[in-house]
Amino acid sequence: MSYEQEEEDHYGPGYEVGSYTKDYNDGPYDGENDLNVNSNPEGKPRILLMGLRRSGKSSIQKVVFHKMSPNETLFLESTNKIVKDEISNSSFVQFQIWDFPGQVDFFDSNFDCEMIFGGCGALVFVIDAQDDYIDALMKLNLTVTRAYKVNPNIRFEVFIHKVDGLSDDHKIEAQRDIHQRANDELMEEGFDSVNLSFYLTSIYDHSSYKKNILQTFIIDSNEALDFKLVREPSDIESNETTFKPEMSHQIFGENESIFGYQNLTVSLYYTAGKLNTYLGMEYKAQVDPKQFEGAIADDVMGAITAKLPPGYMTNLDDFIASLNKEQGFKPPGELLSTYSINKGSAAERHFELYSCTIEETGFRSYHERLQTFLLWYVDAASFIDVDDDRWRFYLIFEKYPCDGGHRYAICGYATVYLYFAYPNKTRPRISQFLVLPPFQRLGLGSELLNVIYRTFLKDSNILDITVEDPSEEFSRLRDFVDAQNCKKLPSFSIEKLHQGFNAGMVEEAQRDLKINKKQARRIYEILRFQATNLANAEEYRAYRLDVKRRLNIPYQKEASDYKKLQKALNPEELRSTLSTSTREQRIESLDKQYQTLENEYRHILERLAAAK
Repeated sequence: MSYEQEEEDHYGPGYEVGSYTKDYNDGPYDGENDLNVNSNPEGKPRILLMGLRRSGKSSIQKVVFHKMSPNETLFLESTNKIVKDEISNSSFVQFQIWDFPGQVDFFDSNFDCEMIFGGCGALVFVIDAQDDYIDALMKLNLTVTRAYKVNPNIRFEVFIHKVDGLSDDHKIEAQRDIHQRANDELMEEGFDSVNLSFYLTSIYDHSSYKKNILQTFIIDSNEALDFKLVREPSDIESNETTFKPEMSHQIFGENESIFGYQNLTVSLYYTAGKLNTYLGMEYKAQVDPKQFEGAIADDVMGAITAKLPPGYMTNLDDFIASLNKEQGFKPPGELLSTYSINKGSAAERHFELYSCTIEETGFRSYHERLQTFLLWYVDAASFIDVDDDRWRFYLIFEKYPCDGGHRYAICGYATVYLYFAYPNKTRPRISQFLVLPPFQRLGLGSELLNVIYRTFLKDSNILDITVEDPSEEFSRLRDFVDAQNCKKLPSFSIEKLHQGFNAGMVEEAQRDLKINKKQARRIYEILRFQATNLANAEEYRAYRLDVKRRLNIPYQKEASDYKKLQKALNPEELRSTLSTSTREQRIESLDKQYQTLENEYRHILERLAAAK
């Protein structure tokens, strides 16, 4: 692997970056004086630079931080004492690099492992790839095991150095061999939890160093974001109330990353009921454009605030003060249903489900805050045009005890649009559906979907209920709920399921449950699979053939279209127009499709069994 590819790796927390250093302090090795614990009185982050003698440690430091010409490093003398470098060119970029001589002895009584490794953020070990690196690997193993025992949080970076003199094949082989030997030795000694990162490096292309350093300023935006639904001030300091986004590409791009910061935390907090919003960010270091050719940190706050409605807070004290307004909050709209879990126990919880329209007093501004969650949990999410009066809103709240009374916390919501269905019917379409992470796996999704269904079941003007671009997760929820409901219909009895899919099932599912024909067929297949004795070869085969006949319909249409084209086109035109599949390819494709479906159906049936 080339060092250009290795540039995608990066150092972890504790590796701070700068440019210019103070003068070196070369001199005879004196371990006792070098290990003065007071040499870092301000507690700056520390990076240890280690490796065998003449491995190139000092050359790396001179080229990267002193801008020394690579050719000038040929005249550098070997390091014979610990050299401590202060990197301090701005208020953000301050740290120390300790360059150790190759002959340092960990067993020397003057070597204080606790002091050296205990305050270290990263350890860089340099191996000369042009030399016999067996001794270097032994020293690497000794160094890593000693350091890890003292500080398990230390990051270990291995520079496979001087690769400019190697062929591409030799570089790849050297990295593979060093990587395997180093990790195998650690595993043999029981240090399999230690993580080593490897880099192919050369001072003759030291731009790679800057790129590797810049990698430390790239943050996973999903990890950087902390969400909270705050009920009381203590929730702000509690890790238990924090939850993460499932995605962030709709804010920070498809790579879901933020550039320009180290140890970044972005806090997006909402009061649990009213959804008053706080946005803040903290970081340990920010990239300096002067040192990295004009590289500028991303505008994190600007990217998020562009999606927030006016009124959000950036002062945490103001946000905490706004919690006092939660006591007077009541859910908007009409109460449709209540739902409880863990009844009769100390963990009993109560939920209420409401419906409303945009005309509900105060709901327009409330919805503006609520819909911002979609960007982090629903792919390809977009904000709806609430001025269209055909939108309906359904909300779930937890009703929880507080100060001798009750308060409400939002749990999730759904939107439904009432489409026209020719000639005089209405077809509701579920557009957005979200249960927030702290309330998932409590049965709230099923309850919300059933409440939506019940809203329309007795309305003869409703044709059926559809879903707009359902996610896999919602499809599984819908299958589960529809299967539960269809099992109660006479046309879906076990006896009739074995007789095959029929018009009676379509009619009853649409009339009683507002389920369309396509979904009714899918539920039939799920319930027939449940009713099939898989140990009975004939019964199981009959089920598979029944499903595959449906799956084969597109191929039958393809064959019909092919015959029509044969009459209209000459053979050459036909070949350039169509790419038909062989019988064997169709059979293979059908088998794969069937197996995928069966696996999906098994998951639904497992959930049905657990719900009994």
